[in-house]
Amino acid sequence: MLAAMRLLATDLDGTLVFHHAVGQADAEALVRWREAGNLLVLATGRSVQLVQHAVEVARASTSIGLDFDYAVCATGTTVIDAAGRVRRTRMLEADQVREVTRAVGIVSDAPVSVFASTLERDYVLDDPIGLSTDQRTPADRFTAAPLSRVAALGVTSMPLHVPDPRAAEALARALEETVDGISCTRSTGFVDVTAAGESKGTGLERLAELLASQGQGVSEVAAVGDSWNDISMFTHADTPCAIAGAPADVVAAAGGRTAPSVAAFIDALMA
Repeated sequence: MLAAMRLLATDLDGTLVFHHAVGQADAEALVRWREAGNLLVLATGRSVQLVQHAVEVARASTSIGLDFDYAVCATGTTVIDAAGRVRRTRMLEADQVREVTRAVGIVSDAPVSVFASTLERDYVLDDPIGLSTDQRTPADRFTAAPLSRVAALGVTSMPLHVPDPRAAEALARALEETVDGISCTRSTGFVDVTAAGESKGTGLERLAELLASQGQGVSEVAAVGDSWNDISMFTHADTPCAIAGAPADVVAAAGGRTAPSVAAFIDALMA
């Protein structure tokens, strides 16, 4: 058994990535964390490809990059290593993808943009809100394709863009009641649909199993995030922390602990 290491799991959007950029202080703190012999895990609703985009964003905005040891992607469904190799994944059934897409138009009165992520690509199925064509969205981020093609491609998650929080909460409940075998996890502006039981927390569990199988022990798990999809990983962390300004129930799930930034949290962990 290798010497036990400390592990930090950090969310991306709203925690580390703001306005398509990573702050210099946060990037430098992540480097210090890893140089001290600790593990860094990115835990996000983003797909595998959009995690790579975050790495490119960090490099462009800081010149440091965003080196990590593992990433828990697509709301816990997929674990990749630093080389981008998929170490674990779980996908929705093709029928579930079809049923979710059809059900959205029935159960929601609010506009909902429907996306589908695979291990290789991110697809837009319906986008009445216009997220995929927003000038702030990279032109190659989403591929338009029909449901008939995408459903059977191996969809890991279906991010549903719902800007209104009340509409998002209602949509999540309605879809879980309507479509068998799925989970709906809310984040800021999105409802992420996955196979039942998947979450950032279960993704961290699978990562712990992978590390144990490699003889790598973990002495402490710390986690930092800003939204509802981070609550599940807070429950698996020895030291959870919400970003200041997070919703009250997210802060409560972190035991009331907050930090103004990832850098500040890392400073506290390493003090």
